[in-house]
Amino acid sequence: MKVIVCNIGSSSLKFQLLEMPAENLLARGHIERVGSDLSAIHYFIGSEKVNESQLALPSHREAVQNMLDFLVQPEYALLKNLDKIDAVGFKTIQAGDKNGSVLLTPDVLEAMAYYKNLAPAHNPPYLTAIHRLRELLPDAPLVGVFEPGFHLDAPDYAKVYGTPIDWLTEFGVKKYGYHGASHRFVTAETVRILGLPANAHKIITCHLGGSSSLCAFKNGVSIDTSMGFTPQSGLIQGTRIGDMDPYVLPYIMDKKGLTLEQALQACAKEAGLAGLSGTSGDMRDIKAAIAKGCTQALLARNKFIYDIKRYLGEFLVLMEGLDAVTFTGGIGEKDAELRHEILQSLHFLGCAMDTVKNEKHDTIISTQRSKIAALVLETNEEIVVARETVAVVQGLN
Repeated sequence: MKVIVCNIGSSSLKFQLLEMPAENLLARGHIERVGSDLSAIHYFIGSEKVNESQLALPSHREAVQNMLDFLVQPEYALLKNLDKIDAVGFKTIQAGDKNGSVLLTPDVLEAMAYYKNLAPAHNPPYLTAIHRLRELLPDAPLVGVFEPGFHLDAPDYAKVYGTPIDWLTEFGVKKYGYHGASHRFVTAETVRILGLPANAHKIITCHLGGSSSLCAFKNGVSIDTSMGFTPQSGLIQGTRIGDMDPYVLPYIMDKKGLTLEQALQACAKEAGLAGLSGTSGDMRDIKAAIAKGCTQALLARNKFIYDIKRYLGEFLVLMEGLDAVTFTGGIGEKDAELRHEILQSLHFLGCAMDTVKNEKHDTIISTQRSKIAALVLETNEEIVVARETVAVVQGLN
């Protein structure tokens, strides 16, 4: 079964062609700067780059067409024709009560359009790409693996806000959570690597990068996560402000003479690690600034670490214990100093880190005698989307 997995951003399209269920990666590619004068195209077969070019791709419609043209080129012998594509899976973001791993039916697409303001950088380009793929692949099932889907089974009381009830019942205002594909992969790998019982474990996963969130995973279920109604809440992130009293907005709008749109833009694009540090949202730049004595950069890093510890403590109490904490994402996988500082806060519970393994970014960085395991894992969101897509298609059959 040949499955295309698509990961779409506001100006990008990344894809993989996989042979399922063997999970063999046949080809992959990414297109950057979609919508600009010249889009950058990079296509690979295995580890070999076979195409690096620039081409005007005005929208994701043209990007999808370019991707499919590559996959059926005779010289690469990937697909004889488009009929050989058995399904397409999308790492979709938000569809309200349609979230989950679902066939992209008209009502699901309608829900994606309704909730586009919750994921304005993703839902509109996803809809463009999905409609184009439906035109080009009329017989192939299109499946959305929505990011909040992993968190659907959290208790109701963990997902509601203290709003008037009609905000919830009529408008879907509640905590959805995101990074579902990453947390799904990493929790499953943690259970597998440590040999934990399938339905008796307590794990906290830390997806730390430009976009960051934590997830409390108990006995096979995500019981809570740091992101909420949108990906803007939770930890301070690369350019996102994170948790904040909502009454800050009218106050700062009045003081600075901002419109609501301008204030929200600042919260999403000019805040977070970038806004607080005065450098960028990239932790490598922040660390370089700290080394030069920048106190703003140090404040931003300390705030990031503090937020992680705050959610760790919250989730540890909710789960009434902890078997493992797992780090993933660009920061989680590569910042040994950050991991050390976070794990030190769990020392009183018997968490003991192996400093040598931590510096080497080994898979297991805790000691054998540690009461809490600590792991570093590379996530694989695409394989999760592929697996979920196969499961949906098999359910149809």
